[in-house]
Amino acid sequence: MATTAPTRTSCQDRQRRSKMPADHGRHVYAALLVGAAVAVALVAALAAWAAQLGGGAWPPVLIPFALAFLVPVAALAWLRTAEDADQLAQAPGGPGQRPIPLLDRARRGPGVPLARRNLFQDRRRVLLSTGGVAVALLLVLVLGGIFAGAMRQLTGYIDHTRADLIVSQLGVRTMHMSASVLRPDIADRVLQVPGVAWAEPIRYTTGMVSSPAGQSASYVIGYQPTARHGGPARLVAGRPPGAGEAILDRQAADQLHIRVGDRVRILGRPFTLVGLSTGGTNIANTTVFIPTGDFARLRGPTQAYVLVGARPDVQLGALAARLEAIPPGNTVQTRADFATQERRLVSDMSADLMRIMSGIGYAIALAVIALTLFNVTLAKTREYGVVKALGARPGWLAATVAAQAAWSVTLALAAATALALLLAVVIGRLNPALAIWIAPGNVARTSLVALGVGMAGAVLPIRRVLHVDPAASFRRPT
Repeated sequence: MATTAPTRTSCQDRQRRSKMPADHGRHVYAALLVGAAVAVALVAALAAWAAQLGGGAWPPVLIPFALAFLVPVAALAWLRTAEDADQLAQAPGGPGQRPIPLLDRARRGPGVPLARRNLFQDRRRVLLSTGGVAVALLLVLVLGGIFAGAMRQLTGYIDHTRADLIVSQLGVRTMHMSASVLRPDIADRVLQVPGVAWAEPIRYTTGMVSSPAGQSASYVIGYQPTARHGGPARLVAGRPPGAGEAILDRQAADQLHIRVGDRVRILGRPFTLVGLSTGGTNIANTTVFIPTGDFARLRGPTQAYVLVGARPDVQLGALAARLEAIPPGNTVQTRADFATQERRLVSDMSADLMRIMSGIGYAIALAVIALTLFNVTLAKTREYGVVKALGARPGWLAATVAAQAAWSVTLALAAATALALLLAVVIGRLNPALAIWIAPGNVARTSLVALGVGMAGAVLPIRRVLHVDPAASFRRPT
């Protein structure tokens, strides 16, 4: 009887010591899951704001994000109600401990994937860590997708003109936030240049399109309705405009609650809406087309740009040089170069915001990976010591921990990419003005940075493994 009480006290002390790391890990996991939920809410708010700017209804956009928000919330509920029996059984010297046959799996041959088995032994830890990293990477991918989609929409008009070259005022290289003024007869002079197959001038400005239901910022383009390249990419309703008539993008018409035949105000003057186009609305503004004669009466006879088609056997560089020499001098770019300049201008304006938001996502991923690997390493400290005593080299131990990080990042990236593609499809159907384009290049860049983040998160666990004392693994816990 004299030895029963100390033995019971010793068992209770070991239980308390084994439970403390588990409690601490649960608290940190809970904090990271709350951070993941906040990240989802942040992306949802940004998407809703972008949808509102594009003139679409923002509540439907929040539906897929609400589903994604349920993932960390459900994980929090699961974490709160989960039992600690598995962690107690793994504690050194814990009562009822089942020896984990790590010695049988300590061979450093290709037949035993020690890193994968260590990571996947606790499925709850894997789900929580992979879900946390996936939500963080989802934040990065969706933000990049919104930005890439906006860039594609921004240059949609220029891309659909099929012009080989674009002539603008000397020094003007974009349409966005730019004003180009060319002489009224510039198109006739361009047609006289050898190598030019066709030339279509357009007039351009920015303004407001308004109806009794509201107003929308818009690109206003004056073109010749009989031309083949300067008008809208596709008419989905109505016909080309005549004098006093206009074509408006369908999404803007829905926002303004107008239909074909209704009256709208463009640049302060009334026009009759006779057609609806598509592909001209982005998260910032829309596009409206009016006859070039009406534009000239409102804003003067000058042209803004000339769309130029080259003959098949003409070198674009030589043709551009001849067009630039037309007095008093012009800037001539290929359609691809013009679109690149447009995207670069907007990209420079929003680069700081993108870096901040992406940095937040990568920081969450770094914290989740570091915590997961540290907890796995802490739970396997004695077993790593046994493996080290059996002759495992430090490089192999470090590679084992690094492989665990690679597994975590790979699984999370696959889940995040799948969710991002699903969100892109769902949001695109709910609000076409908010286009999310998950570009392969963006996924590749995110993968490289995420792997770097994973390796950074493995630094502390690697240091702990390398400093494990093999002799301490064979001592009886007291």
